[in-house]
Amino acid sequence: MFTSCSDEDQEVSYTVPSTYSFENVNYSGQTDRMAMLSELDAYVKTGNNGAVLNLQKMRNMYANTNAPFSSAQLNNSGKQLKDKTILSAQNIIESYFEKAATASLLAGAPATNGTPGILTTADNSKYLVDANGVEPAQVIQKGLMSGVFYYQAVESYLTEAKIGAAVDNATVTPGEGTKMEHHFDEAFGYFGAPADFPTNLNNLKFWANYSNKVNATLGTNKAIMDAFLKGRAAISAKDMKAKDEAIATIRTEWEKLVAASAILELNLAKTHIADQAKKSHYLSEALGFIMGLKYKTDRKITDAQHQEVLTKLGTNFYVTTAADINAALNIISTAYGFDSVKSQL
Repeated sequence: MFTSCSDEDQEVSYTVPSTYSFENVNYSGQTDRMAMLSELDAYVKTGNNGAVLNLQKMRNMYANTNAPFSSAQLNNSGKQLKDKTILSAQNIIESYFEKAATASLLAGAPATNGTPGILTTADNSKYLVDANGVEPAQVIQKGLMSGVFYYQAVESYLTEAKIGAAVDNATVTPGEGTKMEHHFDEAFGYFGAPADFPTNLNNLKFWANYSNKVNATLGTNKAIMDAFLKGRAAISAKDMKAKDEAIATIRTEWEKLVAASAILELNLAKTHIADQAKKSHYLSEALGFIMGLKYKTDRKITDAQHQEVLTKLGTNFYVTTAADINAALNIISTAYGFDSVKSQL
């Protein structure tokens, strides 16, 4: 049971459920885009096994043109990843399609500094990298997690324009609820969690999966899910004060999750500094998350700090040192108040 004062200072009492089981919930568009990214990611990673990648196919999957997916439902959904990507990242993502395609033309040849191809780990995992040892598949996946899912949730659906006082919260569309309820549901859809998260940790998608990875240290699972549950219940109960508080929590906690995910990957890169394949793999994952740290307007990290992180890592992962990684990690950690727990991520 949740009790709050509404904007009219009248006490409002309502029940916050333990699962995301509200009436008229629909975030099928978000589910579709996650399925699209999953299939795009799987295709790009076939390059790890020596497959030659088709650049136009990757572009088609990004923009959902020419029926590129195995599912007719996705092909006919009217949804796509490209038009939901923050504008500043669209060309970057497409440039990594080109890098992946170019590297794959060598058909599985070993990569070296200056030459794209396959890097192989000590335990025989293989990663397709560009001439600078950057793994396009990982930058594409994490870049779209950041540039679509995170960006759309915190900078579109959880903003005044989509969920503020001027948004209709009275007219119910069957299957979707009010416009305010629907926009909030769409933000939840981009988190990638099942309705009974975090009790249920099966089939976690993208951000929910990473939330679970850092949860032992940061408690992100409960913090984010509780806020989604309270916020949705508050909207339905017309409790705008509690709704605003929940949104503030989600936006803050999700930004912390992006930062923590970057630190997690930087820690792994540092641990595997002697294995170039693993080093490149984890640095490429980190890069996609670091890109995302700039996609929230009221972010904790400054533009100068963000650029310094990128400068420390450099553009050639063959020459990035453990000291460089540590310096980049520390900038993020200090900006987000993680210094006491950074080694645990």
